[in-house]
Amino acid sequence: MCTPEEIRAYFTSLIGRGRRFETQVAMAKFLGLQTSTATTLYKFLKGRNTAFNLVMTWFGMLGGSVLLPDEKMDDFALIPRVEAIAGAGSSLETNGNVAGVYAFRKEFLRRLHISERHAVMMYVKGDSMMPMISDGDTILIDQNDKEPREGYFYVCGFAEDLMVKKLQRTPRGWKICSLNPEYLPIVVEGDDLDNFRVYGRVRWIGRVV
Repeated sequence: MCTPEEIRAYFTSLIGRGRRFETQVAMAKFLGLQTSTATTLYKFLKGRNTAFNLVMTWFGMLGGSVLLPDEKMDDFALIPRVEAIAGAGSSLETNGNVAGVYAFRKEFLRRLHISERHAVMMYVKGDSMMPMISDGDTILIDQNDKEPREGYFYVCGFAEDLMVKKLQRTPRGWKICSLNPEYLPIVVEGDDLDNFRVYGRVRWIGRVV
């Protein structure tokens, strides 16, 4: 089981510049907390073990999980989440440092033909892939599946941007397409193909509702 100190460390790892939440206030807003309840969160982050039932609820909403004593880790693969953020729009956040891990059942990965050694998790920022992928979602990327194919979702790079997009083939290259009609596709042809990279296919999407 996770201790309060481990859970607090998990919360803290999500807060700061370039992380999921810039501030504690941003985290409280994401969790939908009113002023008095948000104060409870701030006190917990400062070291006070209070209202632990609320803390565990927030822990789950933020994507944390507790391994029960009788569960066997042999059945799970730990997939790293990197600090880089894929923009549903665009993103310049490309830090590859590991910020945490997610546990997936190995049987689930085998069924999807995903190698745990070549899988990675990443947060998404932006609304260009709404309604399929939302701002703040977490995605699982199969880095073995880098060959672009029509109609699939990929984490790709163009120039300096890191994006999650749907790809559409053109006679001379690709269109990097959003699902939100407010965003125009990016046409990548000719010399622009030299600046186009596919890092892996999106195979799973997780979100807090």
